[in-house]
Amino acid sequence: MKVRPVIYLNHRTSKQGDFCALFFKSNDAILRRIWQNGWIRWNTELNAFTAPSNEKTIGHLIDVFDDIAAINRSYYHAKLKENTEQVTIGDTHYFTGVLEKSNKLGSITLVPYKTESLRCIVISFKSNKHIFKVLSDCQLAQWNKDIRAFILPPNRSVIIRFLEEITSLLRVKLHNELTIVDYRILQLLFEQAYSKSLYFKSCPIEFIKFMQLKAYSHNTINTYYYYVLRLLNVYRQNSLTQINAFDSIEINDYHQKMIGEKKYSEQTINQSVNAIKLYFKGYLKRDIQLEEVVRPRVGKTLPKVWSKEEIKRILDGITNIKHKTILSIIYGSGLRIGELLKLRLEDIDSKRMRMRILGAKGKKDRYTIIGRYTLELLRQYYKEYKPVKLLFEGQFGGQYSTTSISRILYNAINKSGVPKRGGVHSLRHSFATHLLESGTDLRYIQELLGHNSSTTTEIYTYVSNKHIEQIKSPIDEFLA
Repeated sequence: MKVRPVIYLNHRTSKQGDFCALFFKSNDAILRRIWQNGWIRWNTELNAFTAPSNEKTIGHLIDVFDDIAAINRSYYHAKLKENTEQVTIGDTHYFTGVLEKSNKLGSITLVPYKTESLRCIVISFKSNKHIFKVLSDCQLAQWNKDIRAFILPPNRSVIIRFLEEITSLLRVKLHNELTIVDYRILQLLFEQAYSKSLYFKSCPIEFIKFMQLKAYSHNTINTYYYYVLRLLNVYRQNSLTQINAFDSIEINDYHQKMIGEKKYSEQTINQSVNAIKLYFKGYLKRDIQLEEVVRPRVGKTLPKVWSKEEIKRILDGITNIKHKTILSIIYGSGLRIGELLKLRLEDIDSKRMRMRILGAKGKKDRYTIIGRYTLELLRQYYKEYKPVKLLFEGQFGGQYSTTSISRILYNAINKSGVPKRGGVHSLRHSFATHLLESGTDLRYIQELLGHNSSTTTEIYTYVSNKHIEQIKSPIDEFLA
């Protein structure tokens, strides 16, 4: 027997008077029924659907929802923030059910494929009967006997229809050589992770176009799109036009409630502020004072680093020359993972012992150092793998994947027995910390890392043991 959803009633008081507030898990049937009853309205002050509080209200609500939900009156006079079956009476209900992740049967990768007689997109996936069944039922995906795979024509309308049909069931990833510039396809890929209810609102496609024209990276566009999408779908009762008319009061209130949830980091909230500020002031060109938005104070989190001895143990345990070269370059030259993936053969200057980094974070170019050990590994790697275009190419050509590099480090750490202190980026942190401990000037480290501000680089002074090791604890002066 299917369990009926429950609506919890709570007596609340606001500036407008007394109300009966309704709290429930996200449910399309309940929302649709509320929409049909104009006397149940959204209360922006209480952040809940409410009805006038009088002796007849509860009876009316029972009649309205009798066939689709149960009415629970046990908490009608409950104190704020009292929990009832994961439904919270109080402000923490605010983000419940927003952008809920949809369960997928598996993931597929779209791979560009070209021969003299065929130009198509191959749908690649690990053997999975559920995925095979979904693709077999999809009329747009055709089985090719020669390459023994499902394929799609490289046609915009076909790909859009394909994504609209299967992203509710399967997660779609793109091969590194497949570049998408169509805004509607990008929108579908950005939104594929979420369940789309009756009241789901998409971000305007023009917002994606605006960010691309501003030359934002794909990752930044994806991140900013998410935070604006989240804002649009928190306010289920408001249309896109109404939300676009919000001023700093509503936006500040939105972020204050994120802070009140106690589960969002300062960095997350600041990213949300930046994204929403770009949407309103940049894209919508609204003349509003979003500087009034309260930004949470970001705590100082120290980077996680390995010692030189631990780095040596990690690298010594790797037998695959390609894998060892990848991690050695990231550590030995202080690269971000995305910078390593974009390296080309011509970026290596072996005579001057340096490496050129093009189009790094902030669209900046720079040079960094190459260690003699790393250069020798690079020569061995080149002789064995003979890369053609990119320095590190994937199994099927094109760019190597970030997931593969993370897996290389994970396996190397497990093999070495070294404690896990973060991911691949911790190798870059270790590079900077070890340079500082060796006496390298902070300004040079800033240039090698490609930091805009010296303040960013100064964080490594808090990690370095160079000066701390020279300080003796006062207890040792009289008790040691």
